[in-house]
Amino acid sequence: MEKKLESLQREEIFSDDICFEIISMIDDSWFILNNCSLISKQFFNVIKERSKLFIEFKKKFTEKRIELFTKSQFMNSIVKVKFSTNLFVSIENHKFISEMKQLTSLNISNNQINDETAKSIIEMKRLTSLDIGGNQIGDEGIKLISEMKQLTLLDISGNSIGDKGVKPISKMKQLTSLNIYNNEIGVAGSKFIIEMKQLTSLDISYNEIGDEGAKSISELKQLTSLTVSGNQIGDEGIKLISEMKQLTLLDISGNSIGDKGVKPISKMKQLTSLNIYNNEIGVAGSKFIIEMKQLTSLDISYNEIGDEGAKSISEMKQLTSLTISGNQIGDEGIKLISEMKQLTLLDISGKSVGDKGVKSISKMKQLTSLTIYTNEIGVAGAKFISEMKQLTSLDISYNEIGDEGAKSISELKQLTLLDISGNGIGDEGSKFIIGMKQLKSLDIQ
Repeated sequence: MEKKLESLQREEIFSDDICFEIISMIDDSWFILNNCSLISKQFFNVIKERSKLFIEFKKKFTEKRIELFTKSQFMNSIVKVKFSTNLFVSIENHKFISEMKQLTSLNISNNQINDETAKSIIEMKRLTSLDIGGNQIGDEGIKLISEMKQLTLLDISGNSIGDKGVKPISKMKQLTSLNIYNNEIGVAGSKFIIEMKQLTSLDISYNEIGDEGAKSISELKQLTSLTVSGNQIGDEGIKLISEMKQLTLLDISGNSIGDKGVKPISKMKQLTSLNIYNNEIGVAGSKFIIEMKQLTSLDISYNEIGDEGAKSISEMKQLTSLTISGNQIGDEGIKLISEMKQLTLLDISGKSVGDKGVKSISKMKQLTSLTIYTNEIGVAGAKFISEMKQLTSLDISYNEIGDEGAKSISELKQLTLLDISGNGIGDEGSKFIIGMKQLKSLDIQ
């Protein structure tokens, strides 16, 4: 009998395939390493041999920690790594990263990376995705990065590279996705970019390209995603961009295009996602937008559409995601928006919604994500929201719900993301919120 029991204990309960399927359902790689790998030798081996892990480093490194990590048997299971702000730069020896032989994606944004540090990065020959935004990369560092011929995705935003820095990047003929947001790039830089015929995604927002630069960008006929916000693009530039018939995603926010500029954009019948945030668009512009029957995602926030414009937008029955904040929409407009039963994401922040407006919104039983920060919502409004049992994400920050409202919100047991900051919540209300054990992200300050 004892021998039989011993045999059963050694026997694997699941096949390796089932073990792997169980592990694949978990999106927290640290949890997999710290817990799942200890279940059994079988789970350990399946993780080691099959899993592709995404590790986000948040704690400061010590020599001992680096040594332990380097000796880990899971080094070759790590394919994606992200370092929190200023953490990468605190490490004296970056060699241990290059020992992750399967690493294909590295995010070291906002880490004070300079030209010297860039030298250690170029040794990572398997990288296909590199985010080095918000650093201090100079001409020498850019030249080194541009020699990483295996990269297909590069984010070098916020490095003040200027037109001169764009030139070596434009030689990276294998890139399909490029983010050069906020880099002091002008017309000359945009002309270098048009040489990158393989790009399908480009973010050149918050630079200084103007209409002439827009003309250059419009020649990139293979682009399907373009973010060109904050570039002082006028009527002529908008007309040229509107002729890019292959685009499915366009972000042209912050260009003051007005109603006149919306008209040519409304002819882009292939777009599925449009961001025209902060563009001085009024009622007339909203009427052009409703012609775009293929849109599923629209951000028209911080314009001037009011209730009448909201009426037009509410006719877009194919939308699943709508951001309409800061548009001076009243109760009538909110009621119309609440009748858009296909929406799963709604952002209607910015002093539009009171308790009466929330009552209408609470009837939207299909919403999974709701953002209503900086409104005039009180205890009564919080009670209405507590009826939305399908919500997984809620931002109700900077309202007036207090402790009693916090108690109502705590009844939303399916929430995983909650921002309830700026609501005058005291110790009693905090106890209710802290008791929401299912939350993965919480802001209560």
